[in-house]
Amino acid sequence: MPGCEYTVVMYRSAQLKYSDILRDLQKLDDWLRAVGVPVRSMDRAHYAIEKLEKAEQAFAAGAEKASGVSKSDCLFALTEALELRDVYDAFRNHPPEQLRDRLVRAFSGPPLPAAETKKNRDGRNIMFELALGAEWALLGGDIDFVEPDLALKMPRRTYLTACKRPESEHGIRAAVKDAAGQLRAALTQTGEDHFGIVAVSLSRILNRGDAYFAGNYERLSELLNGLVATHRPGWRSTEFHPRSIAVAFYAHTPANWGQGLYRLSAMRIVEAFGENTEDHRNLKSDLSDLYAVSV
Repeated sequence: MPGCEYTVVMYRSAQLKYSDILRDLQKLDDWLRAVGVPVRSMDRAHYAIEKLEKAEQAFAAGAEKASGVSKSDCLFALTEALELRDVYDAFRNHPPEQLRDRLVRAFSGPPLPAAETKKNRDGRNIMFELALGAEWALLGGDIDFVEPDLALKMPRRTYLTACKRPESEHGIRAAVKDAAGQLRAALTQTGEDHFGIVAVSLSRILNRGDAYFAGNYERLSELLNGLVATHRPGWRSTEFHPRSIAVAFYAHTPANWGQGLYRLSAMRIVEAFGENTEDHRNLKSDLSDLYAVSV
């Protein structure tokens, strides 16, 4: 069925410097205390910061390891510390009551994603919500953390977003179905200027936390598009609310092209059902305004 599909370059990062990220996080603990979040030296956030502090000295000297920091550890610490920095930068003045419980949950779980299990993955699931909201906020979007997960408020429309992060490819269909159900409940209580987006992170599927990505943005986009095409028939039968208009598939990964470390991200947006409508064109226009790129 024809539809409205397009790729959005979301956060194609320049080369990252450990020192810049660490500098930006200097006041993180003060902010967490102000929000009411317990500061624990070995939660996921502080583990990532500690690894970067050690890596900053180790890799500057060309060493592969120092004080137990491997390149793989450093890459994912870098990615997660950057997410943390974005959340801090975006929401340092946000109402604490919207953030407190989310941050406590987001810092839970194993320090590295390779150690995730079905029982301890809640932290990174919640961090996906926070990081996606932070990305939009840093681009100028107005973000509220409301049911089902977050709202992107644009000048003429609001997009309620339900975020999911499936464990494996087998979970993609269930993730879309679950998110669509949450949006059905939320959109029945809103006006006609509210629309729904299902946001599904495929980062865990593409990289389970034990490697870095050696390809370029185009290659990451191809992998994302392949997963979307493969699993699209499975979720097309989902019952969507009439104003749930899009399913967004997102992926980010540490990358190394031999010229330094990067965080590479891509998003693929597909209509939830039906053909290209005015609502889909409005979404494309709103995202174009947000990212200031041609999508």
